[in-house]
Amino acid sequence: MISSDFRTNRAQFSWSELSAYQDRWVAFSSDGRRVIASGETLEYLEEQLASIGADPQRVVLEWIAGPEDDGAHAGAELF
Repeated sequence: MISSDFRTNRAQFSWSELSAYQDRWVAFSSDGRRVIASGETLEYLEEQLASIGADPQRVVLEWIAGPEDDGAHAGAELF
């Protein structure tokens, strides 16, 4: 479940901050305050999380859409 703290903190990221992650999956901390890792695929993102010792059950994954994206992958998932 995504907490209200996550939603509040995640909303504080500006588009200019997130634009570096366009067309990528991003792992946010469970409180939404920071980006833990990112990757072009979920598999690569999972590898990044493993390499830094991050618990994949304690992050929120979100696809950051690019300018051409239709939004089909948009949204966050708590793992």
